[in-house]
Amino acid sequence: MQKVIIKFQNGEEKSGEIMLFNMNQQVLQFYEYKDGGEKESRMVRMDTVKAILFLKREETYGSHLRTETIEKSVYAGTLAFRIVVEFNDGEIMSGSTLKYNPNDKGFFLVPLNPADKSERIYINAQAVKNVDCKRLLGKILVDQKKITQEQLVESLKCQHEKREKKIGTILKENSIITQSQLEESLKKQKEKSKMLGEILLEAGYITQEQLEKALKIQQENKKKKLGQVLVELKYITPNDICIALATQFNKHWIDMTNLDIPESVVKSIPIELIKKFEIIPVDKKPDSTIIIASSTPNDDEIKSELSKLENIKTELVFAYEGYIESAINKYFLQPA
Repeated sequence: MQKVIIKFQNGEEKSGEIMLFNMNQQVLQFYEYKDGGEKESRMVRMDTVKAILFLKREETYGSHLRTETIEKSVYAGTLAFRIVVEFNDGEIMSGSTLKYNPNDKGFFLVPLNPADKSERIYINAQAVKNVDCKRLLGKILVDQKKITQEQLVESLKCQHEKREKKIGTILKENSIITQSQLEESLKKQKEKSKMLGEILLEAGYITQEQLEKALKIQQENKKKKLGQVLVELKYITPNDICIALATQFNKHWIDMTNLDIPESVVKSIPIELIKKFEIIPVDKKPDSTIIIASSTPNDDEIKSELSKLENIKTELVFAYEGYIESAINKYFLQPA
């Protein structure tokens, strides 16, 4: 049985469980949760459904939650399409999908936000007003005829089982593409020289007018970074920044909202590096790799300095700079 939340087109939401799901069926057997913990079986007409949220299984909620969800966000980011769905009632959902056809009855979306409670979301096409799709690495490789659709599906299946590996690495290891082909495709997927504003603008998170206003404010207050200005103006959320950058650069990211970092982790690298580069350790993987949050994890100088640490393996991930600053103040600058 899979735990789900069903959103209906009339605005209702019901929690419960389903056993089997087929988007082509006309009715769905749904075991709705009732007061007292009991379940009541009912038949749900699929044409009344807006979306079905398939919740993450309980065993994924544990001491390694953040590590798991970081990897899931990258898995989502390497599917064929980056997709933004606008429902008839105005709600917006964003994520990625392997396949989208406007003529299908419905489609699945994988949330990009690692803090999302859903593992995947079924969306009824009848409840949708507009869908915006952008190609991601897997789709680019297929379109360039570097790989077939079947090879992409098999590689994504393999990646789902080995979350620590990126789709390009798996394709290369299985001799489906060469290193030069991978690099060529990645160049088309990302432009490292792009500034944050350009990335957010191209991804549709902000308008040109909003970007210009934020840049003007930033010029008047040099101490503030563009991302912080955009968040303060309420044009975007901190997670919007992370999702856009992680997708653009095919990197992991982490939601640091209300994050409680163990003392053994937060003090695992020298304070000098933390203050110099505005980075902070946030978690430790089972293999003892220290996950370090940074607003610029692609910075070669940061990578170089971390590589010099003896007997310490590190992995840089995207995080919102405002949350990083708050965490540094909390763990290192407050009086004892």
